Amino acid sequence: TIRDDTLEKGMDPGSVGICQDSVPGYIATDQTFLDELFMVVAYSFANDNMAFYPPTKDTRLANACDIFSCCCKDANAKVAEFLTKRLGDGDDATCWNMTGQLPSGPGATISSGDWSGVGTGGDGESWDFQTCGILIEAIGFTQASMFPVRDWSLDWLTQHCQARFAVTPDPYVFVDQFRFDAKSMIQDGVTKILFTNGENDGWSVGGINETLSPDLPVINFPNGAHHSDLSGVGPSDVDTDDIKAGFVQIQAILSTWLDEIVDEAVEVL
Repeated sequence: TIRDDTLEKGMDPGSVGICQDSVPGYIATDQTFLDELFMVVAYSFANDNMAFYPPTKDTRLANACDIFSCCCKDANAKVAEFLTKRLGDGDDATCWNMTGQLPSGPGATISSGDWSGVGTGGDGESWDFQTCGILIEAIGFTQASMFPVRDWSLDWLTQHCQARFAVTPDPYVFVDQFRFDAKSMIQDGVTKILFTNGENDGWSVGGINETLSPDLPVINFPNGAHHSDLSGVGPSDVDTDDIKAGFVQIQAILSTWLDEIVDEAVEVL
């Protein structure tokens, strides 16, 4: 695992492929440097994981795993190769810009509201704000993780969000106000929501994975990743069999619901 390859504190940023003079100014200690470095590694892995479809050896995730499973390079060299290939400026890049990983706006930091990555620039600032409000992503790195241990806490998030946007996170709005949890949806008689999960997508573990009622069905895709069923062009020759079958199921379910809505509207008229 990446965690087993311990990087030395106080190292030269260039040894992990960081372009000269591109370390953000707020990073003033070795620990902060390591936290932010591995945040970039972790959310780059997360993005590659979400894009792991079709699940082949030609994907970014497979390439990343090849780099870090190699026994012929030290930890610094592996991190440098991974991040330079992933984040460098072009195929011939020899380094990656660490400051380029910041979202825009005052007080921006690499570790932000969403530890699976908020993105960069204006998009990153918007998602950082969103995940500082009511869309709380409680993501940390435990002993079971492949990354160095770093605990997430609501206190940390609150401190970040106050400093960044002067807002206080409210992690319970969707349950308390919108009642968007499995038990409440059943109790409230919610209908006509189709939940789909790509089981190669890390987010699937936080999803609704079992059908709640005939009108709250779930389709799980063993070979799917993030939004694999939302390509808009499927089923196609490159799709796996479960996604191909899923397109047929999805179309049938949505068509039935639309027909029911039309029939109900006609009865009202």
